[in-house]
Amino acid sequence: MDSIAQLCSAFGGTYAGQSMTDLFSLYTEIEQKTASFCREHAIACAQGCGTCCEHFMPDITASEARLVAAYLLFIKKDEALIEKVKQSIGNQKGPCPLYRFDSPFHCSVYAARPLICRLFGACAYQDKNGSAVFRRCKYNEEKTMPEHIVFESDVPVMQDYSYALRSLDDQEGEVGFLPEKVASMLDQLQFLAGMLDLDDSNPDDTPNPLAS
Repeated sequence: MDSIAQLCSAFGGTYAGQSMTDLFSLYTEIEQKTASFCREHAIACAQGCGTCCEHFMPDITASEARLVAAYLLFIKKDEALIEKVKQSIGNQKGPCPLYRFDSPFHCSVYAARPLICRLFGACAYQDKNGSAVFRRCKYNEEKTMPEHIVFESDVPVMQDYSYALRSLDDQEGEVGFLPEKVASMLDQLQFLAGMLDLDDSNPDDTPNPLAS
């Protein structure tokens, strides 16, 4: 397997497969809308920047963890990376165990990265007055994005995507830190793969992510 679409197909007919399919569909919609939002408002991270990942541990839902775990097991097939995730249990401040310091692409699971990683610095959020606003990432010293925008028109808002994400989850949207949530899914997916007789013996020939 070398794509999330193939992952979803391989687990077809199971709850895990449906969960991954629904999540990937939401991610695809989000990517389209946030890409358009960023183009329209000249929002971009500095090339090769991954500083946010160095100082942050994502909190994610079970469905997000399932997709990340499946990506690690059946696409990356990187035992050292899986062990690094397990060894990061208890780390709540970062860096994310999936962050690659030695690569300009940074994220080891870019195609399967959680919602917060997709939206941070690329989406508006709702302030206490209900207005959609955008503020420059504090790590964006290169100033490649606007400092502050208040929107009058309808734009992608982080809270709306968060509600949509949690509506997909089998644990009522309960979140936890990435290492714990992903580790909890690894055994479950390996057991299910054994029941489905999935062949995961092919070497990892996955190309690097396109961005960080």
